[in-house]
Amino acid sequence: MIEKARPLLKAMGSTVTATGAIGSGHAAKALNNYVSAAGLQAACEAILIGREFGIDPNVLTDVLNLSTGKNNSTEVKLKPFIIPENFTSGFAMALMAKDIETAASLALQLGKPEPGLEHAAALWKESLERVGKAADHTEIYSYLKVARQDR
Repeated sequence: MIEKARPLLKAMGSTVTATGAIGSGHAAKALNNYVSAAGLQAACEAILIGREFGIDPNVLTDVLNLSTGKNNSTEVKLKPFIIPENFTSGFAMALMAKDIETAASLALQLGKPEPGLEHAAALWKESLERVGKAADHTEIYSYLKVARQDR
């Protein structure tokens, strides 16, 4: 079946990966965005804590990118979108929150809830409610910054 759809899929994206049975691609997308969101959250929290230690966020980003903390968010999102707080990466927080909720729901359907996934789903849902549906997903930083001040 995927071979029939491959030309159309290739027109929509550069990589086509067969993930298994029907529905597995949906699960893979949601799980990918969960992992991406977890990396973004961790990177934002590191920047917030680093600032309190007097570490320049750009320097900390360089340290992360030269070390084992490197991920897509540290390489692609911190310096252009989060540190300057312009939050213009082009991916909606509502979509990220939806995908994380989808991943959490899929785990529950399997009877295998994961605490980190459930926590992420709740955090992104609350973040979305606070910063608004039109927000870019990098605005998780704003939510974490305010939540940190409220503690």
